[in-house]
Amino acid sequence: MHLHSDERQGRGRALNRAFKASKGEILGYIDVDLATDMRHLSELIQYIREGYDFATGSRMLPQSNVKRPLKRGFASKGFNFLTRFMLGSKLYDHQCGFKAFRRASLFKVMDTVKDTHWFWDTELFVRAQRAGFKVMEFPVEWKHGGTTKVNLIKDVFGMGSQIFRLWYEFLW
Repeated sequence: MHLHSDERQGRGRALNRAFKASKGEILGYIDVDLATDMRHLSELIQYIREGYDFATGSRMLPQSNVKRPLKRGFASKGFNFLTRFMLGSKLYDHQCGFKAFRRASLFKVMDTVKDTHWFWDTELFVRAQRAGFKVMEFPVEWKHGGTTKVNLIKDVFGMGSQIFRLWYEFLW
């Protein structure tokens, strides 16, 4: 299946659109630069087959093998720490672009996610955990792809504001 849009939608909106157009019982996505070693793909799918609702690769677990620029690693660790601390997430890496979902579980959570850009998957996984879904995080081999659409300054502030937005929402 190929979906095209002439306008930029943001990662979250594009993923929502793709998943709603899909037919499979196990859905997922991987970063286009294939930064995560594809030998982990069968493992990703297997976790869903074994009964997990959500599965994600992790660059932050001790067993992970990661090659990335220092400043990107530092920003990622800070973001993940804040997400764990402020939102109560149990995950160590919310942004690894290597994720799979049980269709029914994804669709129960997906429409509650308000972010339409880079924070989409973080919010999805935080909401899934809070709703009691079974979530698996596993170590992967990951290499920085070289090019990225992430603007370190703009996106760090944008995603930080999303952590505070979701934290505030959970207060009430």
